[in-house]
Amino acid sequence: MPKIPALPFCEDIPSHFILGETKAEIQLSHAEENRNAALSLASQARFNINIFTQDMDDAIYNNNEFEEHVFNLATRHPSAKIRILVQDSSSAVKKGHRLIRITQKLTSSIFIHNPPEIHRSDKSAFLTVDGVGLLYRVNAGKYNYEASVNFMSPQRARKLDEFFDKAWGHSTRDQKVRRLAV
Repeated sequence: MPKIPALPFCEDIPSHFILGETKAEIQLSHAEENRNAALSLASQARFNINIFTQDMDDAIYNNNEFEEHVFNLATRHPSAKIRILVQDSSSAVKKGHRLIRITQKLTSSIFIHNPPEIHRSDKSAFLTVDGVGLLYRVNAGKYNYEASVNFMSPQRARKLDEFFDKAWGHSTRDQKVRRLAV
């Protein structure tokens, strides 16, 4: 996992930040701040969303609003892709995580894979949007929500996307989330 240095602290909230334009780096420390940043990024996505996560980050991604933004991206833009690399989806499957349910419905736009073994112990987690916006947690422990968000950081987003693409190239489809015939 590449180490992405954080930029200076900014106290603004991301609700009025514009993907691809606002260059400020925001430091976050709570789950709700992470959730709001992810919502703001996803609501502005036009092409793709990549998520690297240990366990689907229930506090950030398992909500109606995020599901709606992912659904809108997947259905409005035929070439849009939402890719999720999750180390262990067991808990998310048991809880009926919204991203898993939507993945089972929109099988041509949303994909959930497991990273190769070499990346299964990575402690970081991130979300990138359209190659310019990112939400990055260096140490994504269960209750650690220290993160940074930036709506216009193409170099940092590119580094994360390059890591993601390499891991995705060696990943396997997550069998725990597959749709079972009824």
